[in-house]
Amino acid sequence: MNFAAWFPIFLAMVVFTAVLLVHLFTHGVPYMPRWAWAAFLILTMPLGGVAYIAVVILGAGTPRDDADGRPSQG
Repeated sequence: MNFAAWFPIFLAMVVFTAVLLVHLFTHGVPYMPRWAWAAFLILTMPLGGVAYIAVVILGAGTPRDDADGRPSQG
């Protein structure tokens, strides 16, 4: 197995996680304390980063207003 071929992928994962950690410590985050998000990002890299983007940056799971402007019931 050629480990040199995997180095760019590993480097991209590390840079991706580092960028998300910078975002984590410069913005407010919902649902969990910052230390828990940081541990989640590092321990589950890179899938944790995708989940972080979906939940924190894109706001998945947050209540939205319905079509008539009323707050949602969930």
